[in-house]
Amino acid sequence: MPERRPESEGPPAVRIGDREREQAVAHLGQAFAEGRLDLVEYDERVASAYGAKTASDLLHLTADLPLATREHPANPAAGTADKPQPGIRSRVSAGDRPDSRDPLPGWLRAAWLTYAAAVSINLVIWLIVSVSNADLTYFWPIWVAGPWGVILVFNTLAYRMRPAPKPR
Repeated sequence: MPERRPESEGPPAVRIGDREREQAVAHLGQAFAEGRLDLVEYDERVASAYGAKTASDLLHLTADLPLATREHPANPAAGTADKPQPGIRSRVSAGDRPDSRDPLPGWLRAAWLTYAAAVSINLVIWLIVSVSNADLTYFWPIWVAGPWGVILVFNTLAYRMRPAPKPR
């Protein structure tokens, strides 16, 4: 049986489900996309979020992020699961639904930005080589842009076509 904590020690040890874990991961993805977390820290926090068992386990993962609400959506005992505190913005309650105002989740936006940067660098290198040779060389950047772009397009389409989460 879980131990009972006094109210002054923080949120009670309330068990959480997959929905709350996904909301925390979405929030971490947003923080990663905004540059608030580096890749290693993001990866560690996501792994911890998926291993979390109680609301307090999730709360400490996002407590230092500015978009986090002090009463995390994973804390049903707080009674304000979808209401952020005044003055603190939150996108956790919106989640990563296709109908959300954010068209893509943070991880997918980060993948597209990385793709754009890598393809741009390859195009610049190709252009420099072509100009220095005074002739258009074989367009090899297509082998970087093509397969990677196709994978990203399929991931984006799969994300947009997924069913909306069922309300509880």
